Amino acid sequence: MVKPRPCRVCRKWFRPDARVGDRQHVCGSPACQRELHRRNCANWHRRNPGLEQEARFEERLVESDPAIQQRLADPLEAIDWPFAKAVIDLKIVALIRETGKVILRRARDLSSA
Repeated sequence: MVKPRPCRVCRKWFRPDARVGDRQHVCGSPACQRELHRRNCANWHRRNPGLEQEARFEERLVESDPAIQQRLADPLEAIDWPFAKAVIDLKIVALIRETGKVILRRARDLSSA
């Protein structure tokens, strides 16, 4: 049996649900549950700064204007590969090109999902 304890939000004593046991730290009051959720969200945002902004930015990119998407259909075509091969080692150029293809394929998969 779990012993009564004070709620971390309202400080009133409550008996935790037996199924939850020692993991329950707030009472079942909707106001306390809401406050616990708010605190947990604030802690998550403090530990993961900018992550949500990055996700929203990526969503906007995927939902961007179709004309822009068409213009950026294959950004690898904008690179002068013969010049790159002349300046950089052939193996490095091949690695860059294949990496670009993988990234482009992944971006297309994400935009069609």
